[in-house]
Amino acid sequence: MYRLILISFAMVLFGALDAWGAVPVPNLKPGTEIASPSVRAPGARYFQAEIPYPVLKPAGSSLQHQKPVIVIDPGHGGTDPGAIGVRGTHEKTITTKAANELANRLRKSGRYKVILTRTDDSYVDHDDRLRIARKGQADLFISIHADSAGKSAKGATVYTLADRAKGRQKRIVNNQNWILDVDLSAQSDPVGDILVDLATRKTESQSDAFAEILLNELSGKVDLIGNSHRRAGYYVLLAPDVPAILLELGYLSNSEDERRLQTKAYRDKITSSVERAIDIYMSQR
Repeated sequence: MYRLILISFAMVLFGALDAWGAVPVPNLKPGTEIASPSVRAPGARYFQAEIPYPVLKPAGSSLQHQKPVIVIDPGHGGTDPGAIGVRGTHEKTITTKAANELANRLRKSGRYKVILTRTDDSYVDHDDRLRIARKGQADLFISIHADSAGKSAKGATVYTLADRAKGRQKRIVNNQNWILDVDLSAQSDPVGDILVDLATRKTESQSDAFAEILLNELSGKVDLIGNSHRRAGYYVLLAPDVPAILLELGYLSNSEDERRLQTKAYRDKITSSVERAIDIYMSQR
């Protein structure tokens, strides 16, 4: 009878283990431990398919002695002319010239590593512009434009990311393997939300700081449009870990702006102001 009871107990025990999904323990050499994964499987919250959660940037990836990296992005290009001025000037022509002039100025100073998203009249997708900045570990991203906004709009404008664009920014994080300065691998989704928000707030704060410095340097040298620090959801401003601004040099829909932007002397006033702003911004980091 006792034997029957023991057999019944063993059957119940093994049945419970099977129900719990017990996995046989492999034969291991003495002293060997089973390695456990350090990163949980990605959830749908931030990443799709098999794209991993963002991880902490590797230690030493940005050496202290390296020059700050400035990425300059000439707007439009190739089959995309951008705005067309009252006298027929293409925005892409002005942005290409100004971007190359700014790059040459910064390189001549010897203080920065400069990357251009394009150097000629070619078209670069918005995704690729951001990838270039992030691959180059940009410390600052400057997108240069010369838009159209009616005959009365005149002067330079600086844009940073608008709060209403946060949804678009998170969708980008969801679709690309962003490498943030936060480690989400061991965090729940609510905590991940908070950490991503903190990382993006830091970037936005840096973008706003540079925008204000730049506007201060431009003031008195060139015309500024009213409410000159504006916010928008432009795609090139959406990288969550790269401080970025979009600089409107002027408005080609205004005949005076169009005329001035065609001259190197006027563009030099702008690019020299941008250089001084970069110097000040980098000295305060």
